[in-house]
Amino acid sequence: MNRILLVITVTLALFSATSVRSQAPQPPGSTLAGLQSIQRANKALIEKQQTTLETLDDLKAAADQLKAFGKRG
Repeated sequence: MNRILLVITVTLALFSATSVRSQAPQPPGSTLAGLQSIQRANKALIEKQQTTLETLDDLKAAADQLKAFGKRG
């Protein structure tokens, strides 16, 4: 019984601590600007990943050619 009470108390304490932090007023438009910033960062990351994947594809093709030439000799 004491363990259940302890779990409930800790859960309520953590929940109330996170609730208090999230009630700070936000300046107007900051949420949209933040989301747009995240979107730009994600787009840049996706472009970088695409370039990396293309490079890896080229390296795989070159490795396959080397394997083919290695088997001939």
